[in-house]
Amino acid sequence: MRIGLISTYGVKCGISTYSEHLIEALLKYPGNEIFVFAEENRGNSRDEFSSRVEFIRCFHRSVDDEKRILDALKEINPDILHIQHEYSIFRNFEMLQKIYELFRGRTVMTLHTINLEKEFDLKGFADHYVVHNGPSKEYLVRHGVSEENVHVIHHGTLIAPKMSKEEARKKLNLPLDRKILLSHAFFEKKKNIDLILQAVAELRDEFPLYYVHAGGVHPYGSPPEKHQLYYERCLKMVEELGLEDIVRFDARFIPDEELFIYLNSADIILVVEENKYPLLSASGTMHTVAERPVIGSDIMTFCEFPEGSFYRIEISVEALKKAIRELLTDEELGRSLVERMMEYARKTSWEEVAKEHLKLYRKVLGSEK
Repeated sequence: MRIGLISTYGVKCGISTYSEHLIEALLKYPGNEIFVFAEENRGNSRDEFSSRVEFIRCFHRSVDDEKRILDALKEINPDILHIQHEYSIFRNFEMLQKIYELFRGRTVMTLHTINLEKEFDLKGFADHYVVHNGPSKEYLVRHGVSEENVHVIHHGTLIAPKMSKEEARKKLNLPLDRKILLSHAFFEKKKNIDLILQAVAELRDEFPLYYVHAGGVHPYGSPPEKHQLYYERCLKMVEELGLEDIVRFDARFIPDEELFIYLNSADIILVVEENKYPLLSASGTMHTVAERPVIGSDIMTFCEFPEGSFYRIEISVEALKKAIRELLTDEELGRSLVERMMEYARKTSWEEVAKEHLKLYRKVLGSEK
């Protein structure tokens, strides 16, 4: 089977990371060729990136020119085309429409973000749609997409190889005698890093805490300097709260192999994301796991995670402080959360998710356009 993906690729971007993990997992099943029709990486390249599959950079989100990608599709001619859709990347609706009309094979579109309060505006742009959770499927069916053409495939979960806390901390030059809180994601306001700093400041006399954030400033913002200004605000907070000795920002892009070390170094992982309703999407941050308890926001974005797999909180300093206290003083609670999360992670591993995609591709190729 010749599989073509349209996506960002090899750049600092969640959709790119998703596509890379999916491709790596698909390659474990023989008999398939994979091609990527990738966005140009203007000013957003990754030095460590290498690809095991052929890719062609043939479109850009800010350029209304579909000729290059249509020419590339004609040349490669895959059996099935899979679009990894996100609104900020695919602004050119005319390009998507022409791809669907002119591509002779079958088209699948994964919807990484859905706006539950708007009309579905991508109907007729694909033969089949993939969503990550039940509410997203209900939304598409409610807006006129045939139920048999909407498929729930969970976001793949990346499981960090095991490593002792001591070994991980030595590799990262982190203190061995403190309780380490870790957040990892792009540096941006919706991650509530300022809230975490306030909680750390108010708990530092109760516990020997050390807070690490691993992740660079988000490369896209509106205005462009938006995320950089938030990062600078958090740096100032560290100074004002007197946290210089117990807070560390590793503000750069962290490759998976290095992220695994950060995850293993932690006592608690924090994912305090804002509720993005009515936008509904999956979280790549929550889908990279180690055997460490997670405190996460009680928001619809995390609706696919089973009850008891992470400590759910409302987004407030007091709720975060309460959760940290409980996990640092109740080892059994932490073990229970880890057990449920790892059970979910194994069921949604990238290998299992790739298997579901291949099953879908075979089904789609047997259907009429």
